[in-house]
Amino acid sequence: MSVKIRLALLGLWLGAMAFFSFVVAPAAFAVLPLPQLAGALVSRTLGILEIIGAALGALLIVILVFSKERSGRAFLFELITLALMTISMLVSHFAVSRRLHAIRMQFGEISLLAAGDPTRITFDRLHQYSVWLMTFDILAAIVLIVFLARRNA
Repeated sequence: MSVKIRLALLGLWLGAMAFFSFVVAPAAFAVLPLPQLAGALVSRTLGILEIIGAALGALLIVILVFSKERSGRAFLFELITLALMTISMLVSHFAVSRRLHAIRMQFGEISLLAAGDPTRITFDRLHQYSVWLMTFDILAAIVLIVFLARRNA
């Protein structure tokens, strides 16, 4: 029963991250008339997703720790992967996204800054970190779902 619950929660988390990454963010920049509006929408949505991800990660860890499978390499693999996913969401929210938001508030529309501007370079680098963190979480969720589904089959 615990494995099915963990699979369902991982599927929810993966679905939310995929929907944000492949639908919400691209659609916001394609449809909204100003990049500032799209950035604000994506930033707000991402912030909520990061908190939900951290909460789901913590919940998954608690469910795993209190499950019957509390030993062995499979347990350790799942625990470490969930911990890294949760930490990734927290770093994304409290370090990367917070800095991106501060830059947006201070400088306004980032796309108007010259490509070589130090603020633009910092913003682009932080944005890339954000993408990498989300990509890690998506891939880790896929790996864990496959891992749990194969173990449960």
